[in-house]
Formats: sequence, C-alpha cells, structure tokens
Amino acid sequence: MSILCVGQAVYDLTFPVNETLVENQKYRIHERHECMGAPAANAAYLCGLWGAETALIARVGKDIFGQEIARTLKIGKVDTSLLYYDRNQATSISSIVVNKQNGNRTILNSPMKEQDFLITWPQKDPSTLLVDGHELDVALKAIKKYPNARSIMDAGTYKPELIELISTVDYLVCSEDFAYQATGLKIQLDEKEQVTEVFKRLQLLNNNQLVITLGDRGCLWQTKESIHHFAAFKVKPIDTTGAGDIFHGAFTFCLDQKYPLEEVISISSAAAALSVMKIGGQTSIPSSEAARSFATEKE
Repeated sequence: MSILCVGQAVYDLTFPVNETLVENQKYRIHERHECMGAPAANAAYLCGLWGAETALIARVGKDIFGQEIARTLKIGKVDTSLLYYDRNQATSISSIVVNKQNGNRTILNSPMKEQDFLITWPQKDPSTLLVDGHELDVALKAIKKYPNARSIMDAGTYKPELIELISTVDYLVCSEDFAYQATGLKIQLDEKEQVTEVFKRLQLLNNNQLVITLGDRGCLWQTKESIHHFAAFKVKPIDTTGAGDIFHGAFTFCLDQKYPLEEVISISSAAAALSVMKIGGQTSIPSSEAARSFATEKE
C-alpha cells in the first residue's frame, strides 16, 4: 500500500488578529506562526505521519522556504525525492490573517507560476493517488500512468480548465464553494430536492463517487440508494486554516486502508475538527489515534 500526492506545496505565515483591519493602519502581531501549507503537501504530511508509505510531487524554489518545506515533509516521513527544485522561481508563500474571535481565515497566496518540469516518478506504483488541481499536466499524467490506483481530487475551486481531471478521478471530494461554482446552486440541507439537484448537476462532471464538504455543517455524499449527511463535530475553532487539506489527507489515508466510506468520512471529519482547535495548517494535524478516538467518542 502506498500513496502519491500531486500538487502544491506552500510556506504559510499566519497572523492572528483580534480586531477588524482598517486600511492604511499598522498592526503589531506578536503571535506570528509559520509552517508548511497547501492541499497536496498537508495531505502528504498527514498520510506519512499516520504511517502510510507516501511520496509528494510538487515544486519548490531553491530558497529557505523550499528547504523548510522539504525538512518538514521528511519529519512526516514523506518521500521528498520527487520534489522539483526550481532555480528560477521563489517558493509559493501564503500570508494568512486569522480572526481570533471565530477562527476564520483570509489567505493571500503568491503561487509559483505554472510551467513544465522534469517529473520524477516513484519507484513503486502507488495504490492511491491524491491530486489537488495544481500541476495539472502532472496530475493527468499520473492518473494515466497508474490506472489501477484509486484517485481522489481535492477540489476546492471550480475551474473550466480542470474539467478533464474532474471527470477522471474515482473520488471527487469537493468544497461547498466548488459545488456552487459548478452548479450555480447554494446547498440548503433542509431542502432535499435542491440537494438532489446539486448532486445531479455534479454527476454531469463526474459520475463516480461524490463527496461535498460543508465546513461546520459537515459533509454530504451519495450512494446508489440515497444522499447522506454527516454532521460536523462541534468544536470551538481557533484557526480553520488547512482543515480541508487535513480532511482530504485523512480521506486518502483511510481509503488506502480500504475502510468503508462512512468510516472514512467519520475519521476525516474528526481529523479536520481537531485541527481547527490549533493554529496553523500542517502543525495542527492530529495523530491517527487522536482522530480515531475523537470520532469514536462523538458517535
């Protein structure tokens, strides 16, 4: 069993604030927090930390942020030999402002420009593949190269250029924003017909397994018989950064372990809930034992 993640790696600089920001003012932040971020990188770190043989294909710069990302991944026992070090670009970074009153975050992301690069493939064929929509060409090549691998897409934002990738994956695990952007419908949990219509429209994009994450409202998924709702675990949020990445990482790990889908969603939801109780994305990833225990306690 092994997992390959393909996509973005970022270095996060987080600034917690306790007031409304006003233009043209200066703010002193004494609680600055730094760590690795981005969907594929965070998911890979979780899978490695939880004990899966995991590798990550992503690009970083040959700078201090790129070095720190590689160092962090190694701590999580992720194979970093597939990372591409770009000599001509700086590593992607994000400045994150977190509202200390409710844990909500605003992200200013400065990504590396998309470009072709020499791909290093893992020596061992993966059994599970996670893509996050970044490094699109590599993601499509990976799915074609490993047709027997279960493929999952962390679909945070709908973009027309991602249609081929969206339609190809075995598990489209998308955000509520993605569902709205793709269908034009806002999800109302108490309106069964409307929720059914959202899934019908998404099935035009991907007719495999669909899961929609709803933040503090939980998530939805469909089976042949019906649409199911899993309510979110009730916690007090400190920082919601990375919660979606962590859900997808846990989802990928549990799927690789061949857990039933309902258990996959329960453990993934627990991992995401635990993460928002700490600051930072990667630094808030819980242990597998903590996620399982939390999920069991809340049943």
